[in-house]
Formats: sequence, C-alpha cells, structure tokens
Amino acid sequence: MRPVDVGVDAARMLRVPGPGVVRAVFSKALYLRVPGGLLALATTEVPRGPLHLRVDALPAAQPGGPVLVDATALRVGRRDYRLDAPVWSPRLPPPSSLDRAAEAAAGWLPELAPRLDLGPGDGAELPTGVRTALRRGDLPAFAASVWGRGPGLTPAGDDVLAGVLLVARAACGRSGTTPHTLQRCADQARTNEVARAFLACAARGRGIEPAHDLLLGLAAGDRAAVGSAASRLRAVGSSSGAALTYGIRIALLSRSTLLRV
Repeated sequence: MRPVDVGVDAARMLRVPGPGVVRAVFSKALYLRVPGGLLALATTEVPRGPLHLRVDALPAAQPGGPVLVDATALRVGRRDYRLDAPVWSPRLPPPSSLDRAAEAAAGWLPELAPRLDLGPGDGAELPTGVRTALRRGDLPAFAASVWGRGPGLTPAGDDVLAGVLLVARAACGRSGTTPHTLQRCADQARTNEVARAFLACAARGRGIEPAHDLLLGLAAGDRAAVGSAASRLRAVGSSSGAALTYGIRIALLSRSTLLRV
C-alpha cells in the first residue's frame, strides 16, 4: 500500500532498516519507534507534519506490537506501506518578514494562554516569571518553565514551546540566535517521548502544516490566510493547536529579545 505522503523527518527515519515497536495507539495515529527514531503513522484527518507518514486507514495494532523497516516498506502488523510516498517539507518566512508578522499577530491572534498549572494567575496569561524569561531572551529558562506542563498527549506547555521554537528558528541568521540553543531546549525537555520528538522538529524549524501556514500568512499580512490557518490549527487535538498558536504569538511579540538568544 502506498501512503499519501510522508514528512521530511519521517522519510529520513525510514531510510534506517531494522525492527521496531508500536509505542502508542490512538484513533487517528499510531506512534512507532523504529531504528531511525519516533514517527507517527496517521490518517489523512491529521495534518501533514514532519514526523507523519499519512495513510488512508490505520492497521490493527496494539502497543508493543512489532514493526519492521526494510529497503522498500514499513510493516506494521500484517500491513506493508511502501516507502515511495511524496515527501512533505515545510517552509518558514524569512527573518526580514518577522516585524510584519508580529504586527499581524498582535491584532489577529487571541491573547488567551492555555492552562499550564504553573501557579496563580495561570490561564489568562503566562505567569510573570515565565513571561519575563522570554522577554529578556532567556529561551532555555522559558523552556524549562513550560515543558511537560498542562494537559494533552503533547502537554500544552510543550506545544507553546514548539511555537516559540518555530519563530526562533525563523529568526536564525538575523542575529545571535543559534540552532544549537534551540536544539538544546528540545533535547533537555522533561516530557514524554512524543512531545520531545515534536520539539526536536520545531527546533529545526519544522512543525505541522497549519502552523507554517499561519506563520507565512502573518508574514505576508494576509488576514484570510491567517484566519484559515488558525481555524485548522485550533482543530488539532484538544489543546495542542490552540497552545501552538499562542506560542507563535508570544514569540513574535517578544522577537526583539528572542533574537538575542
């Protein structure tokens, strides 16, 4: 069976042959640990993403079930998926467009923070200490404050951090922001393996498709594109899309200090 498409990071993982295991099973996705890393075998109800191998229907599977990658296919249970699917790779806006993106984000994206169980005042906005870390450009301190916090398969705090990392990666090259710093924020995250895998992608500038569409729409000053992307992003998970949107917003509004990471 030929998949619909495969994310750029998943495609790289699937070039490493060997046995693997089903790590988690959900209605729209299976998370598979293969020799190359952790990837998501997902239905087309899930947006394109760097870790996603998207298919029309999921196979029957249980956590701990066998997986095998060989030269031509991924085998999950009794079903084989060919490894010749079109590869999806996302784009980021250029650093020169981030000022315009920030102006659009301030007017077009909601201010409400997701609840992360960080202390008094959490829910309407991030607590003062967490906001201060981001505003002074201390991205590692900000990351340590939010990773693993809040509800969701990927905790809401990790989704906020993923949005911040995407913007920070877009800013790389404009100032002292370094990919090494961003990768360290992802690698050191005290969270589950699924969330950590998505954070590693965000540190490299890769997230799910609606997040990139949102950033590109903001950078272009295209309100219709922003509205469409934000709507699709809010539909992702119970809190993930909203938290990711919030992370993008606060990173853009903090860009003057974020660029000095």
